[in-house]
Amino acid sequence: MPSSTLDDLADAYQQVSLINKRLLDEYEIVGRVFQRQGIDCILLKGADLLSRLYGIRGTRPLSDVDLLVHEQDLPAIHRLLLEAEFTQQIDGNPAYLSPRSSLSLDLISELWYLDKAGLAALWERARIRPLGQLTVKQLASNDLLLHLIAYSVVHRGHLSPSFFTDLRLLIEKEPLHWPGLIEESIRHHLKIPLYHGLRQLASSNPTTEIPSTVIQQLAPATTTEQALAFLFHRLVTTRPIPELGHFLLWITQPPGRRLSWLHRTLFPSSLFLAYRYGSESVQRPRQTTITRWWRLAKAGHLLIVRMLIRLITDRTARTTP
Repeated sequence: MPSSTLDDLADAYQQVSLINKRLLDEYEIVGRVFQRQGIDCILLKGADLLSRLYGIRGTRPLSDVDLLVHEQDLPAIHRLLLEAEFTQQIDGNPAYLSPRSSLSLDLISELWYLDKAGLAALWERARIRPLGQLTVKQLASNDLLLHLIAYSVVHRGHLSPSFFTDLRLLIEKEPLHWPGLIEESIRHHLKIPLYHGLRQLASSNPTTEIPSTVIQQLAPATTTEQALAFLFHRLVTTRPIPELGHFLLWITQPPGRRLSWLHRTLFPSSLFLAYRYGSESVQRPRQTTITRWWRLAKAGHLLIVRMLIRLITDRTARTTP
């Protein structure tokens, strides 16, 4: 390898490492404030995985810090972050940007595939570990694997390079209870997404130790599951389809809940509208809702076209990196 290439790699590593250090150092300050106020949170995705699985700060870039929090704590969190001069961002979830760095906090209070009992159980299983001078909560290993696959395969509808690396490291470094994982995926209607994610991981990393019986037990057994597996295989690849996650979130809803999901999408709460569209939605809620319908219809039409192109004409879509 040419020395110039090695220098470029070293510079890129150093830059990513410095950015990550700045973000995590500032998050430690915020985390200590939360702890003093009795606010509980679980660290999610990259900010958790970086030190948990990678161990080297410059090997995985961070764009934000994702936190699972209790819904009743959102007003207190909002007040504390504004007092710390964070700026609230317009997003579908509560999101805040630090004035001192590029630290962005993205907060969620629920996971779409869990009901209240399932969410409470996830909080009970959460583990505690150190992060610098801070003590943080993290998802249990099984919960983490299911969340990583559900987020990438369903919510994003895209298999990124980091998806494969994250899963491989998790399976290598942490003990997993595979029978419990299969049971949870069936309970939360994530059996076929889990099947697709693990199958593609096994194809791209043949040495990854996924028991063959696991993929066999997750394999589609009904006509409906076979249709879902076909859609995931053709649509959820390393080449993203914009907005695909909205469709996948809908078709993976439990039986009898798709209409209610559609109703929530068309008639969201005023709180969601405020997070998504800002103060304008509070001042003109009806106009905001009608504009939202128009945008959803336009985006839905475009998504259908893109999906049909992938399903009918693009038979070379890759599912492994």
